[in-house]
Amino acid sequence: MSLAEVLKSAGPWDGRDYLVQGDRRISHTAFHAAVPGAAARLAAAGVSRGDRVMLHCYNCPEFVLATWAAWWLGAVPVYANRWWSSPEIEHALTVTEPVLVLSDTSESFGAFSVLPISTLGDVWSQEPVKREPASDMELDSAALILFTSGSSGAPKAVELSVRSVIANQHNLLARSRRLPQDLNPADPQPVTLVCTPLFHIGGVSSVLTNLILGGRLVLTVGKFDAGEILRLIEAERVQSWGGVPTMAVRVLEHSDFDSHDLSSLRSFPLGGAPLPATLLQRMTAKLPQLKKRGLANTWGMTETGGFMTVAGNADLEARPGTVGRPYPVVELRIGDPDAAGSGEVLVRAPTVMLGYLGIDDGTVDDEGWLHTGDLGHLDDDGYLYLDGRSKDIVIRGGENIACTHVEQGLLSHPAVVEAAVFGVPHDDLGEELAAVVVHRVGQPVDAQALREHCKKSLAYFELPTLWQIGETPLPTLAGEKADKKSIRAAFLESARKG
Repeated sequence: MSLAEVLKSAGPWDGRDYLVQGDRRISHTAFHAAVPGAAARLAAAGVSRGDRVMLHCYNCPEFVLATWAAWWLGAVPVYANRWWSSPEIEHALTVTEPVLVLSDTSESFGAFSVLPISTLGDVWSQEPVKREPASDMELDSAALILFTSGSSGAPKAVELSVRSVIANQHNLLARSRRLPQDLNPADPQPVTLVCTPLFHIGGVSSVLTNLILGGRLVLTVGKFDAGEILRLIEAERVQSWGGVPTMAVRVLEHSDFDSHDLSSLRSFPLGGAPLPATLLQRMTAKLPQLKKRGLANTWGMTETGGFMTVAGNADLEARPGTVGRPYPVVELRIGDPDAAGSGEVLVRAPTVMLGYLGIDDGTVDDEGWLHTGDLGHLDDDGYLYLDGRSKDIVIRGGENIACTHVEQGLLSHPAVVEAAVFGVPHDDLGEELAAVVVHRVGQPVDAQALREHCKKSLAYFELPTLWQIGETPLPTLAGEKADKKSIRAAFLESARKG
């Protein structure tokens, strides 16, 4: 079975829009007709079965078209983070070695072949091309490569199989009782609003779900704008919109919230960051139609190939703080629990990654268990609660930041001798990034200079926002590793005292 065959079996959904962005509206019929032509365009550029095609662009209809065109050929889309710095892009190119890069920028990609992704847009208006899709793909062959931040710093390339992508989709549709055999073509069209990057793991399920269900996928334009979210929910009669808690807060607090008709909204799942109980209360107060159903907290990561657990309204009310119970076919256990039952969360499922490209670090063990690096515990009914992260990662507004990666950027400054980076609580973003920096004696440096220096190697969201800079060496543990726990505690105490 191949993902292209999933596309062929979807629908028909004649008369329904599939992709909407700004003034652009692309129907399911037009999309299906365009995929073989886009695949032919990629083939003419040298792409064949098993090759990798990097997508380096912001959300747009051509991103979705390129994904399906690559699958039509039996090729492997590589989702690059559009916010990366040049060194991060170079690293991703070296690791994945794509045959072709599709980009919305004019920047150089070295020796790699580049095609403006906008050129695929020509296919929408052309006569359909007859080209049969790749078939008989091995379920354990690679289907998609995404990137995640790891504690070692550089972005890691996560390789997902055909089985992973299909199984995750089956999980989501089974849990929501929307498997294809349960569909009624006479039902109203599902409408989903997406403002998070399609190059994240959640974007994959949005693309597949709406194609299979005949849904309308509404994409925002440009950076996140709470006012645009409110306008689109009302104008497109959006039924489902999810994101990270930061986005929910900004929409709920927007000055125009009460002037928009949001009655169509029926589903508001959140994930990607800790979910405060106070936020759930505010959501149900301002969106009363979600009080009994439609809210959800989820947990998963790129390495899991999708969500592993989910908690609905009743779960969140009865068990504050839970991220729910496992999806179908997901096994979950706690490794080496302490006296309180807390330990590393281990998962095993058909969706789990094949591994990191170029790295064999035992993250997936010989028995298929993924060692997530998250700490958690289970209650007597099997509900999962997260207690922290063993990996040195900060989640700022839904974006994962590897602290070691930021520290390496700081340490590349000639005046810096030590650096410790960590997360601290933030009411809006969930966490923000703090840096404690030690400079060379007689070579003082300020936060502005360090920010400008780090912009050369770090994405904007990886730049610390809180600083403590001085000459005093950092406290260390045995082995001379920085004692981040005490450094963070001292930083927070100093901030508390003002």
